Amino acid sequence: MQKKAITQNSQYTFKYNSSLGRHGWLRLTPAYSVRLVEEILADLNYNPRCVMEPFSGTGTTELVCANKGIPSFALEINPFLVWLGNAKLDIYPPNKVEEFLSVANVLMQNIEEYTPTELPPIYNIYRWWNPPQADFLARLKSAIKTVKDGIVVQLLTVAFCRVIIELSNAAFNHVSTSFKDDNNVSFSIEIAKETFISICKMVADGALLQPCAASKVILNDSRSVPIEYMGKYDTVITSPPYPNRISYIRELRPYMYWLDYLETSEQASDLDWKAIGGTWGKATSLLGTWKSNNLLPQYVYDIARKIANADNKSAGLMANYVLKYFEDMHSHLASVYAGLATNGKAFYIIGNSNFYGITVPAEKIYLDMMEEIGFTNVEYHIVRKRNCNKQLYEFVVSGQKA
Repeated sequence: MQKKAITQNSQYTFKYNSSLGRHGWLRLTPAYSVRLVEEILADLNYNPRCVMEPFSGTGTTELVCANKGIPSFALEINPFLVWLGNAKLDIYPPNKVEEFLSVANVLMQNIEEYTPTELPPIYNIYRWWNPPQADFLARLKSAIKTVKDGIVVQLLTVAFCRVIIELSNAAFNHVSTSFKDDNNVSFSIEIAKETFISICKMVADGALLQPCAASKVILNDSRSVPIEYMGKYDTVITSPPYPNRISYIRELRPYMYWLDYLETSEQASDLDWKAIGGTWGKATSLLGTWKSNNLLPQYVYDIARKIANADNKSAGLMANYVLKYFEDMHSHLASVYAGLATNGKAFYIIGNSNFYGITVPAEKIYLDMMEEIGFTNVEYHIVRKRNCNKQLYEFVVSGQKA
């Protein structure tokens, strides 16, 4: 398939979601666009009975479906993202939203009186937050713990997650996290209070936009669809991690440490290894001993051999990473196909990748894996150019169960 000249099309990225109610509650770079999901749904030649999202992430697909009155469910291996997805899908009565805003104002009026919690065990934490910002967040966490109403606490926690990043020195505009040099910038607790209240108002606006259909996110490894959901979905719309070796939890660590989902770096690397193609921390060393199951088309192993022979000390690990990623996805696709209703369709929003000048054509590999598993009418099209590297694109790969 010839690649046409195409722009970065930011309307198909997380940027499009920032002002769309609950979709904009947290800014997470890997999130894909609401618009893309809406276009896929609009192009279907049937009304979905149930949509499945096997890589929930920030909950985009299921929230779009819930807002359109389409039943859905999602799978997710990360417990923080399970919480976030279900928080986005919840029903928030107007009186509870009003109570949330009232409680937030009271907490800010008295924030100095709360004893700060212990700081999360993030390595070099004052690189992330200067001491005054970290102290403010620790007091706010302590304050939220005093609130008894579960719905109010959930909304306060969403706002807390947002202010964690608003007050941080971190930037996620590159493969590796970077930090601003703000150590000499003065901190105003009054501005921090105003920031939190502003975030709460944004969260409240989204909470008042109630979903029209029920949905939920289930803690589950996406390589295997739970048996009780087999045959219950006729549409899949998802965006799995791309084969680009970026840590699955890279951008999530601040939230997960502050909310006590993580206590050690070992827990973080364990979760990254369980995710599709994880490569962070311990996962890097585990890749060195990982053995292939030979599930893939031969040309994929040829590509991996080229990567392994590149002049780089990590070349062998990256070759194993590519193979593990696609073998994990092969297991996933086989499970999704087994549970998909007859004539149902599956759509995968994915990106290709490049290692040491060697292109990994994810779109073709997905297409070939799907055809081998049994999908029919398999095709792909380019969605957008991903960055300044002319070889990197985002695609939608789709297929049907006959």
